[in-house]
Order: sequence, then C-alpha cells, then structure tokens
Amino acid sequence: MQKKVHRVWYQNKGIAYMLISSLCFALMSALAKSMSDRFGSVELVFFRSAVGLPFLLTSLVRRPAVQKGGKLYFIILRGLLGAFTLYCLFYTLEHLGLSLTNTYGQAFPLFIAIFSFFLIPNERLSGKQVLFLLVGFFGILLIFQPEATGQWFNHATGIIYAMGTALGYLAIKEAQKYYDSRWVVVSFMGAGLIASTISLCLGTFGEMPNSFFTGHWVMPTPFEWLKALVMGLLALGVQYFTTQALLNEKTSIVGAVGNSAVVFSIAIEIALGNGLPSLLVCLGMGLVVWGSYQVSRK
Repeated sequence: MQKKVHRVWYQNKGIAYMLISSLCFALMSALAKSMSDRFGSVELVFFRSAVGLPFLLTSLVRRPAVQKGGKLYFIILRGLLGAFTLYCLFYTLEHLGLSLTNTYGQAFPLFIAIFSFFLIPNERLSGKQVLFLLVGFFGILLIFQPEATGQWFNHATGIIYAMGTALGYLAIKEAQKYYDSRWVVVSFMGAGLIASTISLCLGTFGEMPNSFFTGHWVMPTPFEWLKALVMGLLALGVQYFTTQALLNEKTSIVGAVGNSAVVFSIAIEIALGNGLPSLLVCLGMGLVVWGSYQVSRK
C-alpha cells in the first residue's frame, strides 16, 4: 500500500505541487483582502516584498547562484514588471473580491499568446487559438459589464494585472536562460520593496491620500505583523511550489491546474459568508479559465 501511494505521488507530484501553490495563492489573497480594511494596497505591497526578500537573499548567500549572466536588462525588466503587477494585484484585491481578482490573474495565457505573436519572431496563432482567445475575452466582458458600474477603473486594473503577469512570464522565460531563478524573484521583490517604500514616503510625509501609486503608513498591531508575515510566507510558497510543479510536469498541465486558484478563492469567499458572484459573472469566470487553458495548450 505504501509503495502504491509513493508511486501515485511520484507520478502526479507536479500536479500536487501546483495545487498547493494555488491554495497558497488563494490564502495569501484572502489575507491581503482581510487586511485591506485597514491597510492601503501600497502598504500590502511593502509587506509582501519585505517578508520574502530576506529569505531569498539568505538562500543566495548559503547556496550561491551558478549562472551565465550578461543580460541584466532582463532582470531589470522583470523587476519593473513584477513591481507594477504587485501594485495591480493588491489594488484589485482591495476593491474587488478574491474570485474576480484571481480570475483576472488566470487570464494571463490569453495575453501571452497575443504578446508572443507581436514580440517573438515566427510566433503564429492558430485558428483554434484565436477562437479560444475570443472565448476568453468574451468571458472578461461578462465579468466586467454587469459589475463595472462605478468600478470600471478597478476592473481595468484587474485586466492590466493579467497583462503585466503575461509580460512578466515572458521576461522570466528569457531571464532564466542567463540567471538563477532566485535572482529573478529577488528582482521583482526588490523592485516592489523600493517602489512601495517611495510610495509610502510620498503618501505619509507628503500627506497624499491612499491611491494606486501612493499610500499612508498605518502602524500594524502585533497580530497584524503576524498576518503580514504569514502573507509573505504564503507568497514564497507560491513561488517555490510553482517552480517545483514546472520541474515535474508539462507547462500546459501546470497552467490548467493553476486555474484551481479561482476555485479555492470562491470556496474561501463562501466560507467567509460572501456568497457566490452573480450567474453572469460565474459564467464569465468559467469562460476565462477555459479559454486561457485552451490557448496555453497551443
């Protein structure tokens, strides 16, 4: 029996790692959403970056990176895109529900297909991919339209979050050819920490209100510091388990399993008493997830 369990685990550990990663992401998002009642999105970016960075730097000191280097602009690009994407993620979480935010996040394969077509030579979209791109974008319209009254900027930020994630993945794909994956993660955490520190200084000392780019520092209680620590550790878990999943399973399968983050988010919202989104929004979420999966399969 033990051997059978071990064999099943070995054959499916890539899927298991991605399920754990998706659960970590959903829990991290739920914590961020709960903290957004007192903290602006910029301060949440600060917490997210400040917690994870020391762990990664310690790892690099204990086990130095072996890499070719020579393409520093990929690291810089990844850092800038990563920081901007973190701003979009936490701003969207602050103003929209978990499931909607994570659905926008899972739309990134749609934008990867489009950006690859324009940015990568000889990259072509098949007729089937174009069809599922349209399916995915129709799903986004269903999410956007019934909920967009007075919230168009929040939904637009969710779409930009998906676009930033797509560009970030393309940058990672190139950067990892020359740099250790830990340095790639350090780049966007470091950029997020620097950017959020500047934004908090502008908001706090310049007396600017909480917005997408500025935030007023609120001193956490001891329990809130603990929540910030857990949020940062969950974010590290997302990075680690996603990497392990990609090492042990095909990218298309990992991408499909990654859509479980939406399911976990809906379950968490129901458990918190927020209920299900409307029928049209649920349909739109399903179309986005399905279209994104089909596009990523090529």
